[in-house]
Amino acid sequence: MAAQYSDWLTGGDVDSVEEIAPDSGAIVRRGLEKIAVYRDADGALHECIAACPHLGCIVQWNPGEKTWGRPCHGSRFDARGHVINGPANHNLLSVQGPEHKRAA
Repeated sequence: MAAQYSDWLTGGDVDSVEEIAPDSGAIVRRGLEKIAVYRDADGALHECIAACPHLGCIVQWNPGEKTWGRPCHGSRFDARGHVINGPANHNLLSVQGPEHKRAA
């Protein structure tokens, strides 16, 4: 069980959001948090806390499906953090200003 939480201790997939290509996603470390960042086809960034709301594991980008997922539990989220498949039943938390909110 502890192995699935080891992702909290590593860096991100990229060092900066500037490295994320259009219509793609990656994990970025910001201080103690990991952020799931999706850059849409127009170049706009969409950021969510990378922790799955089910058990707190870090999600991973699936480039083939253009979704965020957690292989250890099967939860999947669309590129903007909205839940597609459970067991998670809440969206990823959106990064907005000083506090985090559920993706609308």
